[in-house]
Amino acid sequence: MLFSFLKRRKFLKSANTLELHPIKCYSELIDDEGIVSVLIPKIKNETLRNFASRYVKNMFMKVKLDKYGSEVWKKIDGGKNVDLIIQEIKNQLSDELIDAENRIINFIFILYQQDFITFKEIKNI
Repeated sequence: MLFSFLKRRKFLKSANTLELHPIKCYSELIDDEGIVSVLIPKIKNETLRNFASRYVKNMFMKVKLDKYGSEVWKKIDGGKNVDLIIQEIKNQLSDELIDAENRIINFIFILYQQDFITFKEIKNI
């Protein structure tokens, strides 16, 4: 476990952020206004989850993203790299978002730190 963490960290320090391909780890709900709520299972172990589903009313926690976070989340599909996601968001929300590139990169790495996403390049390590 520690060895894999060190390999991932070393890879991320040397990788070009704009060339990474983010992949979602969790599913989501999208409301009428286009706001995304990420569904995070309360119990990670599948066997325990099946057992507890009889007793626990809601098996998922919902993390609600804001307007900009929702747009970034919708663009993450594993096929687009970070640079392409930034360009699409800039075209879509050109007037509203100031310093878009840095904000989106920071948001994507926060999602990675919280295990909401991973990167296609890291899965191969």
